[in-house]
Amino acid sequence: MSETTLKPINNKKPIIFSDVDGTIYENFNLLDATLNDIHFAVKNGADFNICTGNAIEERMYNLAKQLKSKFIIGSSGAQIYDRDLGKIIKSWKISFDSLKKIIALVKGQKYQMIFWDNEKYFYLFDHPKSVKIICSYHFSTPERLQKIPKLYQGEYIEPVKIELYSLTNYETEAGANEIYERIKNVENVTIVPTACNVEISAKNITKWSAIEWLMKNNYIETKIEDIMTIGDSNNDFTMLQHTQYSYAMANSSAKILDIAHFFTSSVEQNGLGEAILDYLYRLKNIVKKYMLHEFQNQRNNSNE
Repeated sequence: MSETTLKPINNKKPIIFSDVDGTIYENFNLLDATLNDIHFAVKNGADFNICTGNAIEERMYNLAKQLKSKFIIGSSGAQIYDRDLGKIIKSWKISFDSLKKIIALVKGQKYQMIFWDNEKYFYLFDHPKSVKIICSYHFSTPERLQKIPKLYQGEYIEPVKIELYSLTNYETEAGANEIYERIKNVENVTIVPTACNVEISAKNITKWSAIEWLMKNNYIETKIEDIMTIGDSNNDFTMLQHTQYSYAMANSSAKILDIAHFFTSSVEQNGLGEAILDYLYRLKNIVKKYMLHEFQNQRNNSNE
């Protein structure tokens, strides 16, 4: 039996760019309903693309495979990975001089600093608890978590991203704002305070800049006004700001709720799946059969 109830009204290709933490899942708990709705979209011709602040590393590789994603935009726009080619096809770097300036500003403070390029991955302070918690967003197995992150000892590196966390106000907006005030005047970088940390990328590099690059180089036949973006955090702001089908999760920051054109449920309530079905209907008139229909069919069959 077909999963759809209406025929598509055009030949437009649905393209979805979705944030990960707080959007696809929370605490790595991916709902079956969310997974099913993503697969429904892919089955009906959509490209589902991960668009995350996380490094393109073990956890994102595995998640992208599970979701049948086409591309991974990682490090808040500084890396683009093509799953078909099996490699990073584009990245943007922070200069070594900028890295040194930031290190000098946070030296002696109770902050943890994580940074990486396409090959190396460092933490600044020998604080095992914070390293384990932060790096678990990038590495899903104990072997990789123990092997890859290294204590920084002055090596030359031009990172694609830097993340700073307060060790006294850990993963809080207050802690992030404190760090932001200390480093906000560093030039030639993009600095974004979120609800839990401060993210630093190369100048003018955001999730939106990466999407623009993909649209110009890989989605030439698709209009930007036809793509979907969805997220919950401040690092999602630019991609929601520039797209017509922009969706804010119910658990979003106030900044995201203010800029999005459409709204959905929280991550715990399959808000992403609901938004995807709404987008498919608005763009192409694709409608998935809802639980009520299935429930009614089951009840009717049981009464026969």
